[in-house]
Amino acid sequence: MLLCALCLVYGDIYMHNPRGSNDRVMEDSSDRNNAQRLFDSQNNARGGYCWGPELTYYEGSKLAVEWTNQHACGNSNTHCNIVLQYMCTSDDAKADPSLIIRDGTSTTAIQTSSDPTQGANYYNFIDPTNPGVYVYGMNEPLSYYRACTARSRNKGLFVATQNLNDGAGAGATRQNPNADRYGFECQEERDYYPYWHPSPWKDIAVFADHKSQCKWYQSESQNVKAKNYCANTTTTGGGQTPNNAADCIRAGGKWASQPAWGIDKPDCLQAPRNRDNHLGNGVDAHTNQYNWTLPRTGQEDCIKNGNCTCVLRIRYNITVGELTGTEDSLLNGKRSPVQPDPDVTYEGKNYTLAINTAQTGRTFQDRSFMFRIAPRPTGVPHDATIWNLNVRGKRGNIVQTYPATEYDFVPTFLEVTQGDFIHFQWTGCDHNPAGNDGEGRTQTDRSNIVQIKDMSMNYPLNATQLKNTNLLFKDDKLRARMANIDQLNCLDDDDLATAANNGVAEDQNPQNCKILNAAPQRFSGALVKMSTLGSYAYMNTRNNNFSNRSQKAQITVRSSWRPWKTAVVVVAGVAAVGVGAAAGTVFYAKRHPLSKVAEAVHKVPGFSKV
Repeated sequence: MLLCALCLVYGDIYMHNPRGSNDRVMEDSSDRNNAQRLFDSQNNARGGYCWGPELTYYEGSKLAVEWTNQHACGNSNTHCNIVLQYMCTSDDAKADPSLIIRDGTSTTAIQTSSDPTQGANYYNFIDPTNPGVYVYGMNEPLSYYRACTARSRNKGLFVATQNLNDGAGAGATRQNPNADRYGFECQEERDYYPYWHPSPWKDIAVFADHKSQCKWYQSESQNVKAKNYCANTTTTGGGQTPNNAADCIRAGGKWASQPAWGIDKPDCLQAPRNRDNHLGNGVDAHTNQYNWTLPRTGQEDCIKNGNCTCVLRIRYNITVGELTGTEDSLLNGKRSPVQPDPDVTYEGKNYTLAINTAQTGRTFQDRSFMFRIAPRPTGVPHDATIWNLNVRGKRGNIVQTYPATEYDFVPTFLEVTQGDFIHFQWTGCDHNPAGNDGEGRTQTDRSNIVQIKDMSMNYPLNATQLKNTNLLFKDDKLRARMANIDQLNCLDDDDLATAANNGVAEDQNPQNCKILNAAPQRFSGALVKMSTLGSYAYMNTRNNNFSNRSQKAQITVRSSWRPWKTAVVVVAGVAAVGVGAAAGTVFYAKRHPLSKVAEAVHKVPGFSKV
């Protein structure tokens, strides 16, 4: 079986909204502790965001997915694609705990142990300090990983000069020849897209190097195409399940089919343009972004029951020019166009190239923390547009946060149509590195919203302006809540001063609500209908100094009436006037057959019998 394989090179990818973990959980350092906790990111250890309580998005709402990728895309320096996928499971009381998506609290990877003393309870261990939170993180289920490693790897693939561990089945690839385990991920599925066997992932979008590739990507997606596997046998030469129909049937098995997901084919777009060796914004001065319309009840049955737990994955593939993407097993070993640390001759002298054929081509990925998808609230129409407004970034200055980002609202500039809804909510971490710059209690992320006159301002609207300005939040209670973000048991200045005299610094006092110290990690804000036209600038009072990012943003509410509609009305009106005038002329000509009007009409083709 000869398959087109993308072969990839050095480069990292980090997801910023929703918050990408890069395998972190609650480490107090800038680096993750365990690169094999949930998935193989291939990214540097310093990256990702630490855990915060999960957010809940409404079905069919729009979520701005933002990321940065290191080694270019959309230009002539590389060939690339970027793939967005998601996976959801139910976590109700009847659900099998070995299938439920969870973040976990431990940096230790979940185990494959079948120890009878653990049994199914192993997958249901709850952290005693975090009620309802699992100890071990998990995305893909154990059954998926076991099927992967029990299945013969695809030996038609190009592996260059790498010697793969055939005993690990599809868990061994050119990029992971020793078949190291990363959570319950299947390495072969991770490294190749579109994959040829069943996967729990559903496709959202593909950003292709050339849009001519889109038809193939979309037709091969499991969204619309069934995927096959060998059932009822484990008999190949290596004791593994066959990976193709002929070997499966020969071994007495059944070449079975898992139906397509039965959802829309993935969106396919031209890859966004980025320069290489740079984890920053694209050419338009904004991070790469895709507005994902979240699934609805018909696409995920768990939504209607309010128990959908989901995770988002982004993968980044880049191909060097020496590899065309059509290499197969006939070019392995000495025939490979790339060799380890080769000597090359240039202008009569030898030079050594630093090439690792396991890394000359690579796939990178990041994944979000768990989130939930819930039914729409009563009163919000099925066809109404809901925009999610979140916070990205983490505590620290630009050097301390990199390759993550400093604080910002997402989307920073949001344009909505009159009558749309905005869902304001965000989550934060209490385990940022202790030395990172920031206001309020050390290590914590907190954000609020106060309205400002325009994006250049750094003071919120005063009492007079609140009475004479078009307000983002019309209700004064909502306006106060968005600023106070559900803080309770606040101390006044005198009590804060007393506590300071007793050794509790004001900026570290957990009851100092002036700097949001009493706010919860997760702010489950309001769903607000945007009814009044205008532009509204706002900021966070806590993270608005010159050491940290100026955390400001703007919402513009525009009319549902568009200029092109006006043009249509004008054209239609002119046409109606013309038709009316013509009809009146004909009527007059009929009543006055000897008039000059009748004579003129008589000359017009089709009106000769007036």
